[in-house]
Amino acid sequence: MTERSRWRRLLVPTAIAATALAGVIADTGTASAATSQDFGPTVVTGIPAAPPVGTPATQLVVPMATVSTPVTAGRTAYVYSELRAYDADQVNLVDNEVRCSGAGASNVVMGENVLPPTGDPAHRDITVVTRFLVSATSTGTLNCTLYLRTASTSSSVAQETVSGTLRFASTSVGEDTNGLAMQQSLPVGELPVTTAVTAPVVDRTLPPGYSQLAVIADVEYHRCAGTDPCTANYSTASFTLTATTSGGSSCASAPPATTQESVPRGVNHAAIPLYTIVTLAPGCTHVHAQVTTTHVAGDTGSVGAAAAGLTDSTGQAGSTPNHTSAMTHLFVVPS
Repeated sequence: MTERSRWRRLLVPTAIAATALAGVIADTGTASAATSQDFGPTVVTGIPAAPPVGTPATQLVVPMATVSTPVTAGRTAYVYSELRAYDADQVNLVDNEVRCSGAGASNVVMGENVLPPTGDPAHRDITVVTRFLVSATSTGTLNCTLYLRTASTSSSVAQETVSGTLRFASTSVGEDTNGLAMQQSLPVGELPVTTAVTAPVVDRTLPPGYSQLAVIADVEYHRCAGTDPCTANYSTASFTLTATTSGGSSCASAPPATTQESVPRGVNHAAIPLYTIVTLAPGCTHVHAQVTTTHVAGDTGSVGAAAAGLTDSTGQAGSTPNHTSAMTHLFVVPS
Protein backbone atom coordinates (compact mmCIF):
# COMPACT_ATOMS: atom_id res chain seq x y z
CA MET A 1 0.00 0.00 0.00
CA THR A 2 1.24 3.47 -0.80
CA GLU A 3 -1.57 5.71 0.41
CA ARG A 4 -1.66 6.51 4.11
CA SER A 5 -5.47 6.77 4.05
CA ARG A 6 -5.64 3.07 3.20
CA TRP A 7 -3.64 2.26 6.34
CA ARG A 8 -6.09 4.32 8.37
CA ARG A 9 -9.12 2.51 6.99
CA LEU A 10 -7.52 -0.86 7.71
CA LEU A 11 -6.55 0.09 11.24
CA VAL A 12 -9.82 1.61 12.44
CA PRO A 13 -11.56 -1.04 14.55
CA THR A 14 -14.92 -2.17 13.22
CA ALA A 15 -16.51 -3.53 16.39
CA ILE A 16 -15.31 -1.63 19.45
CA ALA A 17 -17.72 -1.94 22.37
CA ALA A 18 -19.48 1.42 22.68
CA THR A 19 -21.17 3.27 25.50
CA ALA A 20 -20.93 7.06 25.19
CA LEU A 21 -19.83 8.69 28.42
CA ALA A 22 -20.15 12.37 29.20
CA GLY A 23 -17.47 14.27 31.08
CA VAL A 24 -14.03 13.13 32.17
CA ILE A 25 -13.23 9.38 32.16
CA ALA A 26 -15.91 7.51 34.05
CA ASP A 27 -15.27 3.88 33.21
CA THR A 28 -12.39 2.12 31.46
CA GLY A 29 -13.91 -1.35 31.30
CA THR A 30 -14.86 -4.25 33.48
CA ALA A 31 -12.31 -6.98 32.76
CA SER A 32 -9.40 -6.30 35.13
CA ALA A 33 -7.70 -9.62 34.46
CA ALA A 34 -8.69 -10.25 30.84
CA THR A 35 -6.30 -10.95 27.97
CA SER A 36 -8.29 -8.55 25.76
CA GLN A 37 -10.22 -5.38 26.56
CA ASP A 38 -12.10 -2.81 24.48
CA PHE A 39 -12.97 0.66 25.75
CA GLY A 40 -15.07 3.67 24.79
CA PRO A 41 -16.30 5.66 23.07
CA THR A 42 -15.47 8.01 25.94
CA VAL A 43 -15.56 11.80 25.95
CA VAL A 44 -12.42 13.15 27.59
CA THR A 45 -12.71 16.71 28.91
CA GLY A 46 -10.39 18.99 30.84
CA ILE A 47 -7.43 18.39 28.52
CA PRO A 48 -4.77 20.87 29.70
CA ALA A 49 -4.19 23.99 27.61
CA ALA A 50 -0.76 24.79 26.21
CA PRO A 51 1.26 26.78 28.75
CA PRO A 52 3.00 30.12 28.17
CA VAL A 53 6.29 29.92 26.30
CA GLY A 54 9.04 28.69 28.60
CA THR A 55 6.67 26.81 30.93
CA PRO A 56 6.62 22.98 30.86
CA ALA A 57 3.51 21.53 29.25
CA THR A 58 1.08 19.38 31.22
CA GLN A 59 -0.21 16.09 29.84
CA LEU A 60 -3.41 14.43 31.00
CA VAL A 61 -2.56 10.73 31.54
CA VAL A 62 -5.52 8.34 31.80
CA PRO A 63 -5.50 4.52 32.06
CA MET A 64 -7.99 3.17 29.52
CA ALA A 65 -7.58 -0.63 29.56
CA THR A 66 -5.59 -3.32 31.37
CA VAL A 67 -4.85 -6.91 30.35
CA SER A 68 -3.08 -9.69 32.25
CA THR A 69 -1.80 -13.16 31.47
CA PRO A 70 0.26 -15.86 33.22
CA VAL A 71 3.70 -16.32 31.62
CA THR A 72 6.74 -18.51 32.10
CA ALA A 73 10.22 -17.03 32.39
CA GLY A 74 11.86 -16.72 28.97
CA ARG A 75 8.61 -16.65 26.96
CA THR A 76 7.72 -13.70 24.72
CA ALA A 77 4.29 -12.11 24.34
CA TYR A 78 2.94 -9.92 21.53
CA VAL A 79 0.98 -6.89 22.77
CA TYR A 80 -1.36 -5.10 20.33
CA SER A 81 -3.39 -1.94 20.88
CA GLU A 82 -5.36 0.70 19.00
CA LEU A 83 -6.39 4.15 20.24
CA ARG A 84 -8.87 6.07 18.12
CA ALA A 85 -9.36 9.83 18.74
CA TYR A 86 -11.89 12.13 17.09
CA ASP A 87 -14.37 14.99 17.72
CA ALA A 88 -11.60 17.18 19.12
CA ASP A 89 -12.41 20.85 19.65
CA GLN A 90 -8.73 21.94 19.51
CA VAL A 91 -5.51 20.61 18.00
CA ASN A 92 -4.65 17.98 20.62
CA LEU A 93 -1.67 15.72 21.19
CA VAL A 94 -2.86 12.10 21.38
CA ASP A 95 -0.42 9.41 22.54
CA ASN A 96 -1.17 5.71 22.85
CA GLU A 97 1.22 4.47 25.54
CA VAL A 98 1.29 0.86 26.76
CA ARG A 99 3.26 0.00 29.90
CA CYS A 100 3.84 -3.62 30.93
CA SER A 101 5.02 -4.77 34.35
CA GLY A 102 5.07 -7.82 36.59
CA ALA A 103 6.75 -10.89 35.08
CA GLY A 104 8.12 -8.71 32.25
CA ALA A 105 8.61 -4.99 31.66
CA SER A 106 8.32 -2.77 28.60
CA ASN A 107 7.01 0.72 27.79
CA VAL A 108 6.14 1.84 24.25
CA VAL A 109 4.41 5.04 23.09
CA MET A 110 3.23 6.21 19.67
CA GLY A 111 1.35 9.41 18.93
CA GLU A 112 -0.09 12.02 16.58
CA ASN A 113 -2.11 15.21 16.80
CA VAL A 114 -5.86 15.03 16.23
CA LEU A 115 -7.39 18.08 14.52
CA PRO A 116 -10.71 19.88 15.11
CA PRO A 117 -13.49 20.17 12.47
CA THR A 118 -11.65 23.05 10.75
CA GLY A 119 -8.54 20.91 10.21
CA ASP A 120 -7.41 18.53 7.47
CA PRO A 121 -10.07 15.78 7.17
CA ALA A 122 -7.41 13.03 7.23
CA HIS A 123 -6.40 14.05 10.75
CA ARG A 124 -9.80 14.74 12.34
CA ASP A 125 -10.29 11.03 13.10
CA ILE A 126 -7.06 9.15 13.82
CA THR A 127 -6.13 5.68 15.03
CA VAL A 128 -2.75 5.24 16.71
CA VAL A 129 -1.45 1.67 16.88
CA THR A 130 1.04 0.62 19.57
CA ARG A 131 2.28 -2.98 19.26
CA PHE A 132 5.43 -4.69 20.44
CA LEU A 133 7.00 -7.77 22.00
CA VAL A 134 7.68 -8.15 25.73
CA SER A 135 9.70 -11.01 27.23
CA ALA A 136 9.06 -12.54 30.64
CA THR A 137 12.05 -12.27 32.97
CA SER A 138 10.32 -14.37 35.63
CA THR A 139 7.41 -16.78 35.92
CA GLY A 140 4.25 -15.02 37.05
CA THR A 141 1.66 -12.57 35.75
CA LEU A 142 2.35 -10.07 32.99
CA ASN A 143 0.22 -6.92 33.28
CA CYS A 144 -0.12 -4.32 30.52
CA THR A 145 -2.07 -1.04 30.69
CA LEU A 146 -2.95 1.32 27.84
CA TYR A 147 -2.70 4.99 28.80
CA LEU A 148 -4.08 7.94 26.87
CA ARG A 149 -1.57 10.81 27.06
CA THR A 150 -3.12 14.02 25.76
CA ALA A 151 -2.67 17.79 25.83
CA SER A 152 -4.08 20.78 23.95
CA THR A 153 -1.68 22.69 21.72
CA SER A 154 -3.84 25.82 21.98
CA SER A 155 -4.42 28.26 24.83
CA SER A 156 -7.83 26.67 25.48
CA VAL A 157 -8.71 23.66 27.61
CA ALA A 158 -9.85 20.96 25.21
CA GLN A 159 -11.86 17.78 24.76
CA GLU A 160 -11.93 14.77 22.41
CA THR A 161 -13.57 11.36 22.11
CA VAL A 162 -11.53 8.18 22.33
CA SER A 163 -12.09 4.44 21.95
CA GLY A 164 -9.88 1.46 21.33
CA THR A 165 -8.64 -1.96 22.29
CA LEU A 166 -5.75 -3.67 24.06
CA ARG A 167 -4.94 -7.37 23.83
CA PHE A 168 -2.30 -10.06 23.89
CA ALA A 169 -2.14 -11.14 20.24
CA SER A 170 0.04 -14.05 21.37
CA THR A 171 1.62 -15.20 24.62
CA SER A 172 4.13 -17.56 22.99
CA VAL A 173 6.04 -15.80 20.22
CA GLY A 174 8.96 -17.65 18.66
CA GLU A 175 12.48 -16.33 19.29
CA ASP A 176 15.93 -16.46 17.70
CA THR A 177 18.58 -19.16 18.26
CA ASN A 178 19.65 -17.42 21.48
CA GLY A 179 16.12 -17.52 22.88
CA LEU A 180 15.69 -13.76 22.47
CA ALA A 181 12.75 -11.82 21.10
CA MET A 182 13.45 -10.56 17.58
CA GLN A 183 12.86 -6.87 18.26
CA GLN A 184 14.83 -3.63 18.11
CA SER A 185 13.89 -0.12 19.22
CA LEU A 186 15.90 3.10 19.10
CA PRO A 187 17.60 4.68 22.14
CA VAL A 188 16.69 8.12 23.50
CA GLY A 189 17.16 10.87 20.93
CA GLU A 190 16.15 11.95 17.43
CA LEU A 191 17.55 10.90 14.03
CA PRO A 192 17.39 13.84 11.57
CA VAL A 193 16.32 12.76 8.08
CA THR A 194 18.30 15.06 5.78
CA THR A 195 18.44 12.47 2.99
CA ALA A 196 17.75 8.94 4.28
CA VAL A 197 18.03 7.09 7.59
CA THR A 198 18.01 3.30 7.97
CA ALA A 199 16.92 2.39 11.48
CA PRO A 200 15.94 0.28 13.28
CA VAL A 201 17.48 -2.96 12.01
CA VAL A 202 16.86 -6.56 13.13
CA ASP A 203 19.49 -9.14 12.07
CA ARG A 204 19.03 -12.58 13.62
CA THR A 205 19.73 -16.29 13.19
CA LEU A 206 16.65 -18.52 13.25
CA PRO A 207 16.20 -21.95 14.82
CA PRO A 208 14.68 -24.73 12.66
CA GLY A 209 10.93 -25.13 12.48
CA TYR A 210 9.72 -21.74 11.28
CA SER A 211 7.98 -21.46 7.90
CA GLN A 212 6.99 -17.80 7.79
CA LEU A 213 7.96 -14.46 9.34
CA ALA A 214 5.64 -11.51 9.95
CA VAL A 215 7.81 -8.39 10.00
CA ILE A 216 6.28 -5.38 11.74
CA ALA A 217 7.52 -1.82 12.28
CA ASP A 218 6.17 1.43 13.68
CA VAL A 219 7.94 4.71 12.94
CA GLU A 220 7.33 7.94 14.86
CA TYR A 221 8.08 10.78 12.42
CA HIS A 222 8.46 14.41 13.51
CA ARG A 223 7.97 17.31 11.11
CA CYS A 224 10.90 19.44 12.29
CA ALA A 225 14.25 18.00 13.39
CA GLY A 226 15.42 21.37 14.67
CA THR A 227 18.47 21.31 12.41
CA ASP A 228 17.07 24.14 10.25
CA PRO A 229 14.41 26.88 10.65
CA CYS A 230 11.64 24.60 9.28
CA THR A 231 10.13 27.45 7.29
CA ALA A 232 8.34 25.16 4.82
CA ASN A 233 5.87 24.29 7.61
CA TYR A 234 5.56 20.71 6.37
CA SER A 235 7.75 17.65 5.87
CA THR A 236 7.14 14.80 3.45
CA ALA A 237 8.97 11.48 3.81
CA SER A 238 8.68 7.94 2.52
CA PHE A 239 8.96 4.88 4.74
CA THR A 240 10.00 1.45 3.49
CA LEU A 241 10.18 -1.81 5.45
CA THR A 242 12.24 -4.59 3.86
CA ALA A 243 13.12 -8.11 4.98
CA THR A 244 15.45 -10.67 3.42
CA THR A 245 16.31 -14.23 4.40
CA SER A 246 19.54 -16.10 3.73
CA GLY A 247 21.59 -19.17 4.66
CA GLY A 248 20.23 -21.60 2.11
CA SER A 249 19.23 -21.81 -1.54
CA SER A 250 16.26 -19.91 -3.00
CA CYS A 251 15.88 -17.78 0.15
CA ALA A 252 13.12 -15.23 -0.27
CA SER A 253 12.73 -11.52 0.33
CA ALA A 254 9.49 -10.02 1.57
CA PRO A 255 7.48 -7.64 -0.61
CA PRO A 256 8.59 -4.16 0.55
CA ALA A 257 6.01 -2.33 2.64
CA THR A 258 6.14 1.35 1.71
CA THR A 259 4.09 4.46 2.32
CA GLN A 260 4.52 8.22 2.11
CA GLU A 261 3.37 10.79 4.64
CA SER A 262 3.22 14.57 4.50
CA VAL A 263 3.19 16.08 7.99
CA PRO A 264 2.02 19.72 8.17
CA ARG A 265 2.89 22.11 10.98
CA GLY A 266 -0.37 21.62 12.90
CA VAL A 267 -0.15 17.83 12.79
CA ASN A 268 3.53 18.01 13.83
CA HIS A 269 4.22 14.25 14.07
CA ALA A 270 2.81 10.99 12.74
CA ALA A 271 2.82 7.30 13.68
CA ILE A 272 3.60 5.19 10.60
CA PRO A 273 2.63 1.47 10.74
CA LEU A 274 4.40 -0.96 8.38
CA TYR A 275 3.91 -4.71 7.88
CA THR A 276 5.13 -7.44 5.52
CA ILE A 277 5.48 -11.24 5.40
CA VAL A 278 8.29 -13.44 4.10
CA THR A 279 8.12 -17.20 3.55
CA LEU A 280 11.09 -19.26 4.76
CA ALA A 281 12.51 -21.81 2.31
CA PRO A 282 14.23 -24.91 3.75
CA GLY A 283 17.71 -24.10 5.05
CA CYS A 284 17.13 -20.35 5.22
CA THR A 285 18.25 -19.63 8.76
CA HIS A 286 18.88 -15.88 8.80
CA VAL A 287 16.66 -12.79 8.62
CA HIS A 288 17.65 -9.18 8.06
CA ALA A 289 14.90 -6.57 8.37
CA GLN A 290 15.15 -2.78 8.32
CA VAL A 291 13.21 0.46 7.93
CA THR A 292 14.47 3.24 5.66
CA THR A 293 13.02 6.74 6.05
CA THR A 294 13.72 9.04 3.10
CA HIS A 295 13.22 12.81 2.91
CA VAL A 296 11.00 13.72 -0.02
CA ALA A 297 10.14 17.42 0.36
CA GLY A 298 9.76 20.28 2.82
CA ASP A 299 11.47 20.65 6.17
CA THR A 300 14.06 18.22 7.54
CA GLY A 301 12.10 15.87 9.77
CA SER A 302 13.32 13.27 12.23
CA VAL A 303 12.69 9.70 13.33
CA GLY A 304 11.61 9.71 16.96
CA ALA A 305 13.55 7.42 19.25
CA ALA A 306 12.79 6.62 22.90
CA ALA A 307 11.04 9.34 24.91
CA ALA A 308 12.58 10.05 28.32
CA GLY A 309 11.01 11.82 31.31
CA LEU A 310 7.38 10.88 30.63
CA THR A 311 5.32 11.43 33.75
CA ASP A 312 3.77 8.32 35.26
CA SER A 313 0.50 10.22 35.77
CA THR A 314 -0.97 13.62 34.87
CA GLY A 315 1.65 16.33 35.33
CA GLN A 316 4.13 18.72 33.81
CA ALA A 317 6.97 17.50 31.65
CA GLY A 318 9.96 16.74 33.86
CA SER A 319 7.89 15.99 36.97
CA THR A 320 8.59 12.87 39.01
CA PRO A 321 7.97 9.99 39.05
CA ASN A 322 8.65 9.49 35.38
CA HIS A 323 9.88 6.85 32.95
CA THR A 324 11.20 6.23 29.43
CA SER A 325 9.12 4.69 26.64
CA ALA A 326 10.34 3.34 23.31
CA MET A 327 8.89 4.85 20.15
CA THR A 328 10.20 3.75 16.72
CA HIS A 329 10.71 -0.01 16.72
CA LEU A 330 10.80 -3.15 14.55
CA PHE A 331 10.01 -6.77 15.41
CA VAL A 332 9.56 -10.20 13.86
CA VAL A 333 6.86 -12.76 14.68
CA PRO A 334 7.65 -16.23 13.30
CA SER A 335 5.23 -19.06 12.67
